[in-house]
Amino acid sequence: MFQPRSILQLVLTGFLVVLLPVLAALFYGGRTMTRMSEEHRDHIVSVGESAEYLQKLASDLVDTERLARQYLLLGDASLLELLNRHLKGMDEDFEPFLSRSAETVRAVETMKELKDKLSVRLNVGKALKSTDAATLSLIDSLNASLQYLRKQTDLELRAHVESAKSRAQSTQRMMLIFACTLIPGTLILVGIFSLLITRPIRVIDESIREIGTGIYREGSKKINGPRDLKLLAQRVVWLRQRLHTSEESQERFLQHISHELKTPLATIKEGIELLADEIPGPLNPSQHNVLSILKTGLQHFQSLINNLLDFNLMKSDRSLNREDAQLKDIVETVIRPYLLTAQRKHLTFETLGQAINVNVDRSVFSAALDNLISNAVHFSPERGKITVQWQSQDRGLTMLVGDEGPGIPLEERKNVFLPFFQGSALRTGPIKGTGLGLSVARECIESHKGVLSIVDSEKGAWFEVFLPQDSRRGSLGNQNETSVANERQT
Repeated sequence: MFQPRSILQLVLTGFLVVLLPVLAALFYGGRTMTRMSEEHRDHIVSVGESAEYLQKLASDLVDTERLARQYLLLGDASLLELLNRHLKGMDEDFEPFLSRSAETVRAVETMKELKDKLSVRLNVGKALKSTDAATLSLIDSLNASLQYLRKQTDLELRAHVESAKSRAQSTQRMMLIFACTLIPGTLILVGIFSLLITRPIRVIDESIREIGTGIYREGSKKINGPRDLKLLAQRVVWLRQRLHTSEESQERFLQHISHELKTPLATIKEGIELLADEIPGPLNPSQHNVLSILKTGLQHFQSLINNLLDFNLMKSDRSLNREDAQLKDIVETVIRPYLLTAQRKHLTFETLGQAINVNVDRSVFSAALDNLISNAVHFSPERGKITVQWQSQDRGLTMLVGDEGPGIPLEERKNVFLPFFQGSALRTGPIKGTGLGLSVARECIESHKGVLSIVDSEKGAWFEVFLPQDSRRGSLGNQNETSVANERQT
């Protein structure tokens, strides 16, 4: 089986295979037209020569008749000698017609016989006086034979014209058949070679897209094509294996490091709680300040670990464990841990929306909302309001999470969802952000085939969450009231 070395060789081979039938048809048509043109030219020359020979033969026959009549009238021997030379010269006039058709040759042979009889009759006429009528009859027969020869030459010309016309029509039909055969044949060949070129490219493209989406299947699809594409496919397989190994190593590292960090973190947390409960003994104000610093550092440390784990969880493309849940319950559960912080900053939580049952992975979806609400809490000014509202639509579920903080500058919006990006807005509170919150939120929403985007607003930062219709299970009853939940203000 033919195996081209490269795409270029396959393209050139296909180009030649497609062109060869076309070139063959063009060569056949050109050769046929050239041959017909040459035959037509030769026949025109032959017709011209025939007309010239007929004219000369007719002229010689007129001279012969004139001399014969003069000789019969005068009996002059010099006229007889001149007449014999004319009769002998007519043999040269007959010569060009001997290569024509059988009818033409028979007409010429008849004229030669009549000419010979006339020569004999005239030469014998020296002694015979009763030859006048017979001689004139022979001359009339020669004239009649000349007319028949002229007519036969015209018939040959017409026959040749009809033959040339028939050959031209036959050639035209043959070229039409070639065209009707070559057009679909060429299209089929173009399709075959296009398939030979594009099929291995599509397989490689599919493999690259699988790698881009994090699908690392063992093995690879077989590629039948040029050697350079086979080599490229092998390199894609090699890249797939390397990326798979890298992803597994990264996941194992994060699991290991999180486990190693959580163990001492739990011990530190337990120790801080013991100190806060004054189990070892009462604490003075300075020691309470130190304990507060320890709690803040512990919260920061725990936030970093949780964000890293959530980020790694989303990057691993694990399957979702969907379940039906009340959206309002999820929102209230996520807000609850922030109520103390909100009370300290005199913040207000406002939740607006219908009682909607959603089908989501509760832990993943809650992680997305948690990061959005955490972002709103830490960037809101004192006595600000944080709004969480949702609405069911025909195409899906839309949620809005907004605050009254400094907002997000336009030039930073394209980078705000990138991992570890820190914006120019100042975060309130003692704990510094990790830059992973919004990135994790977007990964969580996109894992549900949804979209997380920034909404233009006059004040604060507003984020819109859209979940497609399959994540929404509809409203419960006809509860369309607006509710204000978890509203705390001091």
